[in-house]
Amino acid sequence: MKKLLAIVVLVAAFATSLSAQVVNPVKWDITYKKVSEGVYDIVCKATIDASWHLYDAQLPEGGPLPTTFNMDEDETSGIETVGEFKATSTPKTEHSDAFDMDLKYFEGSVTFVQRVKVTAAKAKLVGYVEFMACTGGQCTPPSEAEFEFELAK
Repeated sequence: MKKLLAIVVLVAAFATSLSAQVVNPVKWDITYKKVSEGVYDIVCKATIDASWHLYDAQLPEGGPLPTTFNMDEDETSGIETVGEFKATSTPKTEHSDAFDMDLKYFEGSVTFVQRVKVTAAKAKLVGYVEFMACTGGQCTPPSEAEFEFELAK
């Protein structure tokens, strides 16, 4: 009888953990736009759920994870970055008691852009945007939004 009870408890715990909802407050739309011969902007648009915020790409050391643009060096070929990964709008700034520093963030939506240059006849760009979102005292673990593009000169 004890074994049966233990099995029932384990099955119930397992079923409960399976039904737990994964929090994903940021949705990404990552595209590219040709700027000139062999030069492209990788356009990363984030739509952020109400009451959540997404951190800027430029944050002080010792704070939360900034939003970053990352290329997979093993799979990317014929591409080099030009300039910095940056937002096209001005972030809000607020003092964080948890980190004891001023932090920049976005609410609602934001677009980040990374310019790249094609250095070969055919190029492949594989990578991801890494980010963290918070609301009140709750933050998501670092997450990634992946992308892959074939680009030409």
